Amino acid sequence: MATEEQFALLEDQGDDVIGGHDRLENDKEEPSKKGKQEKTFSSGIGLVLSCLGSTVGTGNIWRYPRIVAAHAAGGGALVFLIVWCFFLWLWSIPLIILEYSTGRYTRCSTVESMNKLAGPSFRFMGAWLIIVPFAIGCYYSVVVGWCFYYSIYFLIHDLPSNLDESYKIWNDLQDSHWPAWCHLLSMILSSLSVIRGVSTIEPMNKVVVPILLSIVIFSFYWALFLPYASVGIERFFTPNWASLANSRLWLDAITQNAWDTGAAVCGYWTFSIYMRRSNGAVRVGTLIPIGNNFVSLLCGMLVFCCVFSVLLRQSYGVDRILTIIGDNGPANTGLTFIWFPILYNNITGGRVLCPLFFICITLAGFSSMVSILERSIRLSIDFGVRRVPATIVVSLLTFFIGLGSALDIDFLVNQDTVWGYALLINGLFCVFMVYRFGGERFRKKIVNKFGIGDWKLPRVWTFMIYIVTPLQAIGILLWYVVREIIENEEETWYKYSRASLIMVLTQWIFTLLILIGLNWWLKPIWYHPKFANSRFSRFLKLFIRSTAIDERQSHPPTPQLSHTEGEGVIELSSSNLLNSTIPLSDEETEL
Repeated sequence: MATEEQFALLEDQGDDVIGGHDRLENDKEEPSKKGKQEKTFSSGIGLVLSCLGSTVGTGNIWRYPRIVAAHAAGGGALVFLIVWCFFLWLWSIPLIILEYSTGRYTRCSTVESMNKLAGPSFRFMGAWLIIVPFAIGCYYSVVVGWCFYYSIYFLIHDLPSNLDESYKIWNDLQDSHWPAWCHLLSMILSSLSVIRGVSTIEPMNKVVVPILLSIVIFSFYWALFLPYASVGIERFFTPNWASLANSRLWLDAITQNAWDTGAAVCGYWTFSIYMRRSNGAVRVGTLIPIGNNFVSLLCGMLVFCCVFSVLLRQSYGVDRILTIIGDNGPANTGLTFIWFPILYNNITGGRVLCPLFFICITLAGFSSMVSILERSIRLSIDFGVRRVPATIVVSLLTFFIGLGSALDIDFLVNQDTVWGYALLINGLFCVFMVYRFGGERFRKKIVNKFGIGDWKLPRVWTFMIYIVTPLQAIGILLWYVVREIIENEEETWYKYSRASLIMVLTQWIFTLLILIGLNWWLKPIWYHPKFANSRFSRFLKLFIRSTAIDERQSHPPTPQLSHTEGEGVIELSSSNLLNSTIPLSDEETEL
């Protein structure tokens, strides 16, 4: 039992807990449990496979090969690979560890985590961390729909034997309404998978992810023995050092690494809410992105082997092949869907493997969609909305916004550009949260002392989060802006087009202004001295408390008790201060 002295200590320090600035010496407290006990992953393998399922999928098999191919012209892709691996260690892994640790500690969505660790004035940053993956999910569901279409199509039809036949299948799909219908089916299945939370997410990934990885490894092994596959591997690892001066290569490398690993996409943040303290944030946050990038590397080599094998047998030159491999529809979106069917047509048993391959990508895409939907649903739950209605609303919004990408592939490319690059801003906002909380304090308290049986996070992580990570994001963004203004000869930066600079900036600024406005309204104006004592301020506060926001979001804290995992006693948790209420004043009650 907690003593009265402990209660008094918490009451004295209650005001300092907002924004995460509690100064309790007890570093083993468990984050608050809102009402009934949260479900957690039943095993470590379930956690690992669910995290892999949220990232391994179309990002590795569809997006990564097309981005690599786009930077292979002029000699080869090695320079892109080097920069991409560079960002794995200096961008992705530090941010993924940050996400795992934050979600595991706060047990809240990004908005409330930002509120607890940075303060209520910065909830809009947490909302931005939700909006970006939500926008990505709107067109990601369309890509999953393409995979579903191909898996059914090749169950019925023969595989293409040459490039022209494969192009025709792809173009016929884009000229039809099938992308919209498949997008709808993708959303329905994803919604059903997320409606019960982790209890459906974990068993699905235990089946889907091993099958997908097995097919990818088998396909890669077979592709290595295709005629002229060695030429594709050679070009995959051939450098074009002049491309180092291309800002777009650096921007694509860091955003693709974020896409591959899920860094700053906040999927790990959401899944870590269901982690136990014994699920090591540092260990998992290091090994998962390395394994995920290994899968991406296999998929990239697999595509190069296939393309060079097919085209060299048709007497194409190497330079011509490098040009073709980077031009498969708008922004190279059709690369995987055009070349993988040709690959399987050259494999014994490919007639069976090809639809099975696309079925597994579809299922892996569903697991990623579950992660994307869960972020917005978790935010709704933190605001007091029940899971089922939250799932319905989020799914409907995702479907209707994603219709633009389903009906117009140029719109999909626009959204991929705008919100893919926005992952850099996500990373900056995550870094800001740690800066507000205190980097060393975050490392010691939330990561090292809170975790049980985990690897210890070294002090160099604080330096990387404080210095290296923000310098990367700011430097690349500024370089991108300057290059787009000065050197872009194909498009004028101030004219609205598919991927112009003004198009990107307009959508970013518009979204940020809306979120800042909502932050000002929901955090509300009575914190400002001019409004603090006004009758309107007290009325608005009472109205929002009773109708718009769950009580735990707006009331000052009082202490509660919670069980600590791994301990046989009940301890007093400072985190629970954020989930409690105090009575209204007599004047507020009269209002």
